[in-house]
Amino acid sequence: MNVKLSPQATKGHLIVGVLLILFSLGSMLAGMFIPSKPLTFLIFFFGVWGGVEAGRYLEYSMKNSRQD
Repeated sequence: MNVKLSPQATKGHLIVGVLLILFSLGSMLAGMFIPSKPLTFLIFFFGVWGGVEAGRYLEYSMKNSRQD
């Protein structure tokens, strides 16, 4: 199976990135009240994944605004 990533990023990438970052922040808040190792992992996981998705959209939009 050969998976190719699309060079274009859509507004969906930004929305998903923001939601994942919000999940990360929610996990952080829950971790303040419930000491749990899985919550620590979720903070990292959702934060990194959300940052990648949001960054991908922002990089694509900046590249397109320079070309206009």
